[in-house]
Amino acid sequence: MRRPSATRPRADAGPRYTPVELARLLRLPPPTPEQSEIIAAPVEPLLVVAGAGSGKTETMAARVVWLVANGYVRPEQILGLTFTRKAAGELAHRIRVRLGQLVRQLGLSSRDHEQFAGEPTIATYHSYAARVVAEHGPRAGFEPTARLLTDAARWQIADFLVRNYDGDLSDLERSPATVTDDVLALASELAEHLVTPDEVAAWTGRFFAEVQSRPGRVYADVRRALAVAQHRLRLLPLVRAFDLRKRDFEALDFDDQMFRAAVVARDHPEVGEIERERFRVVLLDEYQDPSKAQVVLLRSLFAGHPVTAVGDPCQSIYGWRGASAGTLERFPEEFAGPDGRQVRVLTLTRSWRNRPEVLRVANALSRPLREAGARVAELRPGGQAAPPISARTPRGRPGQTVHCALLETYHDEAEWIADGLRAASG
Repeated sequence: MRRPSATRPRADAGPRYTPVELARLLRLPPPTPEQSEIIAAPVEPLLVVAGAGSGKTETMAARVVWLVANGYVRPEQILGLTFTRKAAGELAHRIRVRLGQLVRQLGLSSRDHEQFAGEPTIATYHSYAARVVAEHGPRAGFEPTARLLTDAARWQIADFLVRNYDGDLSDLERSPATVTDDVLALASELAEHLVTPDEVAAWTGRFFAEVQSRPGRVYADVRRALAVAQHRLRLLPLVRAFDLRKRDFEALDFDDQMFRAAVVARDHPEVGEIERERFRVVLLDEYQDPSKAQVVLLRSLFAGHPVTAVGDPCQSIYGWRGASAGTLERFPEEFAGPDGRQVRVLTLTRSWRNRPEVLRVANALSRPLREAGARVAELRPGGQAAPPISARTPRGRPGQTVHCALLETYHDEAEWIADGLRAASG
């Protein structure tokens, strides 16, 4: 095999190494055909729908190694984003180890070794947003030196405002601590959806007027919606006061960081030019869960850029921090290039984590999503076929039945699992 030369764009040349050849060099199991297609996909926008346990982290790491080994990009030109520090650390570790192994296996000269020496930027979505605000916030009038509030400090500020509020909250029928939680939740929702208190107040007024203009009886669902809107309206003065107090303290929270990063990226196209020049390839993990603010940030910076988004609509948490249903489905449209070229959609359908019995249940539960048109393929067992489970389960019920429980606390869940283990051991 030939050694890779200095890194440069290779749009007019084929890759030197296939995914299978790289796996052999690194003494790893060969990738599946599905994984190989993703690893060696063209350097352009790509959506990967990856089921639970399908090896997406390994596939993302392998794609980075393939891109670097074939001279498409240098390690420091890669940006990878995910939701948790643990996931970011795991992906960064795999990439670092794989690149180090490749350098040793190829026996590169000092000159060629330099092409592998950089470090990719692997971070959480929020930490990347913080960097965007720190570097580019002044373009939108945001102070880059604002201190970040802890959750405890954030709660203390809101609680102080609630307990010293001179307005009437008696009809809320909630304790001050609960009202504080409501204020913080509403403030977070507004920031994650890029909505201001004034916009919410205006929308609520239009909603009330629309309902009042309709003749006849008001349905129960509409009455509940009116009650929620009324409750939200009563909290808006406290949300405004909370925002003002943070500005007085020259402080911000995680929601403010994402809001400001999205505004900077949306309103200042030059920021996108800088970030695209810095990061030639972008990986977005768990893309079924970003909020509207996160989508605006990423789309404004990287639409049409070589972005690989990986997600699974079956694992969406739609209400979490403003996460929006359908984000994964909209990726091909929102990240298409200026030429309108269709974004490729590939899948990982072999689950290496779950037994066939579990996958049958998972496929049955996800069938309505497929019937509704979601990009959800049926999962297949990966690797060698697992032996069938015993004829009787630990709970004395017929085998090949998956049992589940919906429990209120972690303690209850632990007890339920422990009971099953005790029964299994006799």
